[in-house]
Amino acid sequence: MEIKNKKQQGANKSTQSLGPFKRFFRNFGIKKEVYSFVENLSTLLSTGMDISSAMGSIREETKKGRMQTILSRMEEAVAGGSPLNKAMEKAQVFSPRVLALIRVGEQSGKLTENLEVVVLQNEKETLFKSKVRSSLMYAVIVFTLTIVVGVGTAWFTLPKVASFFNELDAELPAITRGLIFVGEFLSQYGIFIIPIFALGVLSIFYFLFSFPKTKFIGHAALFRIPLVRNLIKQVEISRFGYLLGTMFDSGMSVVDAVESLEGATTFKNYQKFYVYLKGKIEEGNSLQKSFNEYPRIQKLFPSSVRQMISAAEKSGKLSAILLRIGKSYEQKTEATARNLPIILEPIMLIIIGLGVALIALGIIMPIYNLSSII
Repeated sequence: MEIKNKKQQGANKSTQSLGPFKRFFRNFGIKKEVYSFVENLSTLLSTGMDISSAMGSIREETKKGRMQTILSRMEEAVAGGSPLNKAMEKAQVFSPRVLALIRVGEQSGKLTENLEVVVLQNEKETLFKSKVRSSLMYAVIVFTLTIVVGVGTAWFTLPKVASFFNELDAELPAITRGLIFVGEFLSQYGIFIIPIFALGVLSIFYFLFSFPKTKFIGHAALFRIPLVRNLIKQVEISRFGYLLGTMFDSGMSVVDAVESLEGATTFKNYQKFYVYLKGKIEEGNSLQKSFNEYPRIQKLFPSSVRQMISAAEKSGKLSAILLRIGKSYEQKTEATARNLPIILEPIMLIIIGLGVALIALGIIMPIYNLSSII
């Protein structure tokens, strides 16, 4: 067990030794090709073709570029007697989870079956991500349009409104004075302020949700939004059940399988839990005890899931129950993903309505008092 763990840790370090930016640029533009390679390799090996011939066939069908270079080097390594998992590890474009499944498949003689597991897992990963993105896309589009329309109105309309009301020698409402101030400010400095504002918004979103060292802040903020939090939890539990269940079925050890989960999620709180869970299992603790001793576990996994895992562990049907949990929460994810835009729509309309009402009041109120002003 100790030797296997060291091998797995070596595979993880080879991928994780790259910095976040180097990993990003190394995988940039070829992620789909990497998935396609695994899928094509699984199909060709299932027909009885040997690994070298299968890789040569895939390389010939791949467009010239980085991926073809990677495949050529992998093909040369395999032809020279290197195991497939070692050749893939040197390429540094495959996740530790995929490498672990390939390694276990080669050791157990179930490489074709484990490749099929990798393909199914990739499909599930794509499905999980697409559901979250599609659910939040509506809110992002409406929010972006609101900012664009608001900035456009402030930049082009408010200066004209300001010049009109400045000609009136009378006391103006506070809202109107505020609009005049914004209009005059944008008329003088808008050409500098608007690009800086847009760049600032993009930078904030990048550092909150994309930059590896700071995205945990954005993730923590998402977990404070009830609807979004529920969707993320359902996706993570579904991913946990499906990935762990399929890895157990493929013959992977509990420690290796749990360690692979850390790289399958981008949320820091779940990553911390999987690191803790791996350490507890290495100490000889059961899943039930490890779950129960983790602080605030109820925020990550509901009691019903923990009870199912506990019962499955005692009955020896852990992989089957985990797959059932994955399927159940996948259905819940689909329902939440369908309902989230419907729930967000009135909230976004209220926000837009408040902005429109603010501008309308600032313009209409002085008009109603125009007779007294004149």
